[in-house]
Amino acid sequence: MKKNILTTLILLFIIVIGCISCVQETKSNKQTEKSFDNLDTLIVKHKNELNKSYEVGFYSKSYSYYWLVGKDTLDFVVNATEYEKDSTLHLSIYHKQPILFTKALTKINECIPSIKEDFYISKLNSFYFRDLIYYFDLTKELSTEYEKQFGRKNISYEKLNPFLLNSNLNKQLDNFVNPFDKKVKRYGIEKFHLTDKKYFGDYLPNVDLTEYPEFAINGMGLSVQLESEQK
Repeated sequence: MKKNILTTLILLFIIVIGCISCVQETKSNKQTEKSFDNLDTLIVKHKNELNKSYEVGFYSKSYSYYWLVGKDTLDFVVNATEYEKDSTLHLSIYHKQPILFTKALTKINECIPSIKEDFYISKLNSFYFRDLIYYFDLTKELSTEYEKQFGRKNISYEKLNPFLLNSNLNKQLDNFVNPFDKKVKRYGIEKFHLTDKKYFGDYLPNVDLTEYPEFAINGMGLSVQLESEQK
């Protein structure tokens, strides 16, 4: 009888220990999942050496900001540069793969606190983004807006800036820079042209182009010049 009771107690003890272990393992898994959720965090800042001929005397300082996921660097970099002449701040955005423009703005916004540690954000003067075709949401919106006004013919640079200033792109950027008492002054797209969908694959290999429009505004990057908001 005593032997049966002892056996029962041992079994109960084993069951309790097993349950505790399961609970601890579950908590550990949740903590691990939480830590992985938070891995997409800006933790790397690199000071760029100004040693090229065109940099010396032109830039006063330059930093690059990266995100890490585990040991891997995300495909998104914000380069911040201060001009020697007037101490203005210029942000260049770099990524190899396409990304939604709204997501790009979110990533830049995450970077602002770190940028403020190294630069005066009040001196923010310009952005430089990749070619518009690398931002699916912009490509789709701007193509629709463009076709309504101009069809599918190329327009002059003189008409391009007013078009972009009245586009949804401008609304997004103005909302983004408004907290810094800034607004968009002008846009620039070097070698601006329209690209037919059949050529998108040259820019975006291995990308599903099904949802892309039939043509896109294209060129070598998108430059955005800012100015102070009038009070």
